[in-house]
Amino acid sequence: MAEFLPFHGLRYDTLKVNLADVLAPPYDVIKGAMRAELEARSSYNVVGVELPEGEGDAKYENAAHLLQQWKSDGVLVRDDPAFYIYEQEFAVPGSGETKQRRGILGALTLEEFGQGVQPHEHTLSGPKEDRLKLLRATRTNTSPIFGLFADDDGWVESVFTAVCVERPIAEARDAEGITHRLWRLTDDESVNAIVAALEDEPILIADGHHRYETALNYRNEQRAARHEWSGGEAANAVLMMCVSTNDNGLIVLPTHRVVKGIQDADLTRLLESLKAYFDIETLDQGEVAAQAAELTQRINQSAGDPARLGMQLNYADGHGASYLLTLRPGGGHLADMDAQRSSAYNALDVTILHTLILDKQLGIGPEALAAGGRVAYTIDAAEAMKPISGEATAAFLLRPTPVQQVREVAAAGDKMPQKSTYFYPKLVTGMVLRPLD
Repeated sequence: MAEFLPFHGLRYDTLKVNLADVLAPPYDVIKGAMRAELEARSSYNVVGVELPEGEGDAKYENAAHLLQQWKSDGVLVRDDPAFYIYEQEFAVPGSGETKQRRGILGALTLEEFGQGVQPHEHTLSGPKEDRLKLLRATRTNTSPIFGLFADDDGWVESVFTAVCVERPIAEARDAEGITHRLWRLTDDESVNAIVAALEDEPILIADGHHRYETALNYRNEQRAARHEWSGGEAANAVLMMCVSTNDNGLIVLPTHRVVKGIQDADLTRLLESLKAYFDIETLDQGEVAAQAAELTQRINQSAGDPARLGMQLNYADGHGASYLLTLRPGGGHLADMDAQRSSAYNALDVTILHTLILDKQLGIGPEALAAGGRVAYTIDAAEAMKPISGEATAAFLLRPTPVQQVREVAAAGDKMPQKSTYFYPKLVTGMVLRPLD
């Protein structure tokens, strides 16, 4: 089983930089002009290391050089070993309710999947190759992996209660209005409580599957290159943020699908064929934002069985139609599901969408999804439903996947389709880094 241990954190000196100016979102959500906007805030913004510029593999060396320069300048300072409590205060999209999510940043010893660490999504080779090259060059975990554990006894929560009344060592509000706070834990009682609470506790990866597999690959490279390997090497662990599945701020948002590259005739045929699986209710059309709000409210009226999906068919001439799809009870659809997969996997709304609709009806199977181009993803229901001028599209709105369902799929040894979960908010990059030297 994996161990969760204190580590030497590498942090920005807030006497030399404004913390809000140097933080960045995870590398995989930085798109378009966002990178330049982050760098414009500060020449020390962590995006320069996390998503480096340059031609070919030279960009990874650029990242390593930049990281070393910041350490030499005293902008980044190294702490003695510690755990860190990381809190995010945010407004829940859609409701505006204010929540706080807290977790522990530590070093999780690396284990193969299934040996105390459980994945829940498939990964792609491209991001893993990129992250491995960055890790080789910088020898630093630049951003934490998001893990879940069951704090059923409340030991970790009791540490939060005792510590978070104190002033944080770092605090910043980002451009999205999310406040990030950090506390450092060094006293023996708190450290021992954290170590004991997570000892032999399975960790479910919520976000960061590519980075975890990258850390495994790097560890294996380092181990193969050495004559001796004790297991205590820094490369035998990875920076992890562990959050309790009981945390009141653990929010999962759905990721909706938009199918492109189809014709009006495909939409007409699709609507007719879905009657074999679903009870279909047509909704009145209206302004997109209001329509999205109504459809979202309708699919979320009932949690669990039966599966419910929202569907918006937009025709090339500009007219559209909204539908509520409710899976018919009785299990008649199971004959068309993958019998090789677990019952937990086949019960997911996203699996039913991918199997019965995308694959069986639209010919977009797992390989086509992995290749990209046919399906776009968004957490914004109105954006998903918005028509594209001159194009036919089909949008599918999903309910959030409950954390318990995620755990059941992982416990069955199965993996969910990519982008099945969106744990909100994402963990910011730059609060704490973990050097491997």
